[in-house]
Amino acid sequence: MKKEYQIIVNYVEGRLLAEEFHKILLDNSSLQGLLKKRYDKQYHYLKPFNYNLYDYFMQGYIFQDKNWNKIRIQYVLQAELAGFLKKNGIEKFILYKQYEEDYDFLIEIQPAWLRGCDDSILQPIIDSIPKDLPKTKRIAMGKEKIKALFKYDKTYPRWVQSPEWPIVNGKPLVFSHQQKAKGGDIRTYYYFYDEDTEKETVIVQFE
Repeated sequence: MKKEYQIIVNYVEGRLLAEEFHKILLDNSSLQGLLKKRYDKQYHYLKPFNYNLYDYFMQGYIFQDKNWNKIRIQYVLQAELAGFLKKNGIEKFILYKQYEEDYDFLIEIQPAWLRGCDDSILQPIIDSIPKDLPKTKRIAMGKEKIKALFKYDKTYPRWVQSPEWPIVNGKPLVFSHQQKAKGGDIRTYYYFYDEDTEKETVIVQFE
């Protein structure tokens, strides 16, 4: 097996973290060339990226963030690379199931007003919940832990775009309130504060 394919297999089988794969991809021109091969026209989302996985990974909306250890990115990256291997005649690999299991569990416990945020902060929550508990109990425990982590004074934010909950020093700020601009202005302001310093942070979104 070519070295570049082995790197892909190592990630798919869980021997490489997503961020480690990302660093290798940035430095390895041979791996870049392999993933720049024209892929499959059936994947409509590849069309803007010349039908190749390299451009999709580096320019696609879910990979623009520098943190590739997000739960969703780990799962999508694995799924795409596994498909790439099979399309190139490599089928003797064993999928590392944890990425899919973590992603499915994340979907179960994550409220709509958090979907799209940096889910890497939720990994410790997922890891802390015993896997031998009944599924319903694990989901309930996960939801409670998220609610305790992402605090709000009265109600959660109603985002007009994707969630942008600010995190400072690894800790989510507390949501205070939101306010829509007046006079036909399309901006909505979201007010957060640090429980320890009381410093305010304002997020602005446009409808």
